Amino acid sequence: MAKVRIKDIAEIANVSIGTVDRVIHKRGEVSPKTREKIQKLLVEFDYKPDIAARSLALKRDIHLAVVMPKVVNDHTFWELPQQGIQQALEALDHDQVSIHSYYFDQLDRLGFSDILENFPYGAMEGVLFAPVFREESTAFLERCAEASIPVVLFNSLLDTPAVSSYVGQDAYHSGKVAAKLISYGMEQGRDLAIVNMSARKDHYAHIIEREKGFRAYFTSSESHPKHMLSIDLNGADDLLLKEKLSEICASYDIGGLFVTNSRVHKVARFLSETRRDRVRLVGYDLLPENIEFLKKDGIDFLLSQKPEEQAFQGLNSLYNLVVFNREPAPRQWLPIDIITRENLAYYQPKSFD
Repeated sequence: MAKVRIKDIAEIANVSIGTVDRVIHKRGEVSPKTREKIQKLLVEFDYKPDIAARSLALKRDIHLAVVMPKVVNDHTFWELPQQGIQQALEALDHDQVSIHSYYFDQLDRLGFSDILENFPYGAMEGVLFAPVFREESTAFLERCAEASIPVVLFNSLLDTPAVSSYVGQDAYHSGKVAAKLISYGMEQGRDLAIVNMSARKDHYAHIIEREKGFRAYFTSSESHPKHMLSIDLNGADDLLLKEKLSEICASYDIGGLFVTNSRVHKVARFLSETRRDRVRLVGYDLLPENIEFLKKDGIDFLLSQKPEEQAFQGLNSLYNLVVFNREPAPRQWLPIDIITRENLAYYQPKSFD
């Protein structure tokens, strides 16, 4: 029988690699039920760590790069993957791993290009990358491939051979899930609107796929809105958002709003201030601002992308590829979690179970 790996145990237990790693090394938060299940599997398959390979690998310095958007005051989403990266480093327990972080402004295309132009291709052994600007990101991936630098993507998928693996959601199907959720309980014959608050949605492959999936659901469903609208704000300006939402609410019988990113709380605030309580609202992610409105039914459903786990699993996959030459799966799909006020208390995003 072939030697069992952490990846094999994770697949059998239906948990992440990081969860198995934490059980083995007795670190971090794992639910008692999951811990017991993993421990039984470790005994059943007589798992033993590859001490020789690990000892050899740990004798050298490892230089990995993280390239991702920086945290800004009005959008704290990127704090979550940063937490996942920190937890991955703690789980790796490798003092000789150096993480070189390159943060960029999502609205500054030239600044992003400058980072990639001055990137130390000769010094990095691997890259964890959250792509934004499609054209520049594709060029960056090609340069990494030319320099034989493996790249693991998270948050947004660019379908190119230059990528070793992608960790994240299937954006298209998450859009279909959002559409089905909005259709529940919405009165027939009312109108729907898709709200895109990204700087430019053509820069974000996952935003485009979410909208495609959302529209696709209604083409094959018996439930059809009277009108399907799309609002592209090219940024997160609150005044512009209120103006556009006021216009469509005055001109159409809006029964549902789908926000394609984590800024859904901005739309929830508008609906609350204008006392529109007959509008279904679906968006993404457990940001504190979104949780606030979810608790008081200002948001009906949140779809969790598990940004912490994306980054955690992405960095772990990159490390194992660079250090142990363990090829990750090309697509590491994470589940599309549906969060409501009723199950919010049981959702533990930092446990990665």
